[in-house]
Amino acid sequence: MPEKLQCPCGRIIDSANDYDAIYLMHGLREVVILCPNHNCHLRELGYVKFEIDEDEARVKEAAFYSPYITWNINQLGSEKAVENLKTHLQELVSKVIDWRKIANKTSEKRV
Repeated sequence: MPEKLQCPCGRIIDSANDYDAIYLMHGLREVVILCPNHNCHLRELGYVKFEIDEDEARVKEAAFYSPYITWNINQLGSEKAVENLKTHLQELVSKVIDWRKIANKTSEKRV
């Protein structure tokens, strides 16, 4: 089980379920990963880019931004931070983001 991560704003993030993953960028096919602290000065911690193929979403790229990565490396050490960041991203992509709902929303926009 991965350790907790921390946003530079101070918010502890226990698991991938804590992030706000929002499909804001419909035209870019991108889900934005946000800090759960609505007063966070960074707010946006990463993204997941995807494409829709036959009404099914396929992930092209997922990443956290460098300020969040660097902060956690300084807090936990490189090896632990990288492992935990990867785990959080994998869980966001595989368990948290509702790809079926996103594929349906995207398909509706094409009609």
